[in-house]
Amino acid sequence: MGQLSVVQISEIIIRNTESPSVAGIGLSLSSVIWNIYLIGVIVMTVRFLLSLFHIYRLVGKSKTKTVSGIEYVFISADLPVFSFFHMIFIRKEIYDNPHVTAIINHEKTHVSQKHSLDLLILELLSIFQWFNPFIYLVKRAVKENHEFIADSGITVSESITNGYMNLLFQEASGVKSSPLTHNFSYSLLKKRVIMMKNQKSQKRMPVKLLLSMLALTVALFACNNTKTSSPNEAHKGAPVNKVEKAIKSNETPAGQKAIPARVDTGKIFKVLEDMPEFPGGRKNLMNYLAKNITYPEEALKAKIEGRVFVSFIVEKDGSITHVKVLRGIGHGCDKESVRVVENMPRWIPGKQKGKPVRCIFNLPLKFVR
Repeated sequence: MGQLSVVQISEIIIRNTESPSVAGIGLSLSSVIWNIYLIGVIVMTVRFLLSLFHIYRLVGKSKTKTVSGIEYVFISADLPVFSFFHMIFIRKEIYDNPHVTAIINHEKTHVSQKHSLDLLILELLSIFQWFNPFIYLVKRAVKENHEFIADSGITVSESITNGYMNLLFQEASGVKSSPLTHNFSYSLLKKRVIMMKNQKSQKRMPVKLLLSMLALTVALFACNNTKTSSPNEAHKGAPVNKVEKAIKSNETPAGQKAIPARVDTGKIFKVLEDMPEFPGGRKNLMNYLAKNITYPEEALKAKIEGRVFVSFIVEKDGSITHVKVLRGIGHGCDKESVRVVENMPRWIPGKQKGKPVRCIFNLPLKFVR
């Protein structure tokens, strides 16, 4: 029977009023998804940089005081107390409060254990994983764990503990703080009060940490799988016997790009030295299909859309034979596709080692009203 190779032609879009175009020239679904992802990355990056700039500007316009390597930044009355690396941002009246020792010790724990570094890493990770809900669960769990750790370091009498709790409730507000810092919130404050009252924070911290690490592992695993394999990559692992079987039946394995190959079980051609070519090249093929394919009236009335996969052989003399529909949608679309392919002019045949070979072409035609 001679050598026979399979070639996959790019999808052709057939529209009712427009000329067909090669898939990929227009905006594909993968392009839309990729663009949405990039927009999310840009938005999260801007948010991150604005948070850093807000802290930088706050330091620049506020009075500061350095004690034992910790820089106290005295902020305005509308901001909550928080820490960032070696800096503690606190209002002057809170700093002068008799209960300030407890709250400063709390923030000192954040500083000494470098909790800001944890938040910074998570914030950078969330820029590229903004679509992943697990990353937000991780950030919440890590922040909670930081607060429980900081609270557990406060060993004061019951009366002072009550004063510390009152101060925490005073600090809890609806003011939106930076995602890079620890802030007081009513939702977390209730848990913290219960933890301090029951003296069980240290027992629960390992569990919290374990859950945080587990969630972070899931987030990182999702990150490694966000890259979608290309059709070529997906094909690399295709078993040869499946491809040969498909070629013998003039079909292509679902989801795989066909490999040029012999009909028999001999040598498999990955690329022909001289590929078959429509007279005048691909552009002329597009023009031919545009002028000759008509969207069937039956399909228009039934509002039918979809893909028709046509297989045909370019013989050694360039003639077109064995035209058949591998998968169709009916309503006249299959017959129209076969008619146009059968009436194509002779192709320039493909060659391997200077000898003409027969080539199977799989042509996907997408009908869009």
